[in-house]
Amino acid sequence: MTQQIRHILVVEDEDMIANLLLTVLEASGFQVTTCADTASAMTQLAHGTFDATLVDLTLPDGPPDRVIDALRARNVPVIVISGDPDRLARYPDLPALSKPFRMKALLARLEACLAEGMPTPSIP
Repeated sequence: MTQQIRHILVVEDEDMIANLLLTVLEASGFQVTTCADTASAMTQLAHGTFDATLVDLTLPDGPPDRVIDALRARNVPVIVISGDPDRLARYPDLPALSKPFRMKALLARLEACLAEGMPTPSIP
């Protein structure tokens, strides 16, 4: 029996971090699509389906609220990432990773979200 490859959307504008996430996730058996801003993430969401998403909270075209709302509407688990604790605090109902984080912690958080089918809280 073959296992379905899970597709992860990574929304991260820092090339070095996006490439590191791409490498680690692909080496862990995931299919990965990366986007550097909210506009390209919204385009990807319009044309594809994803099993989970990593979203940086500091993007060049503004806060990722539109992307997060669209993901929640599709019941796609979202893990927010940021080096700014104040930005992470704006999303207390979502799993979060504070930069810098260990790849092992990222993979554990991602696997937990995928296994739980992370419930999507209501948007205030």
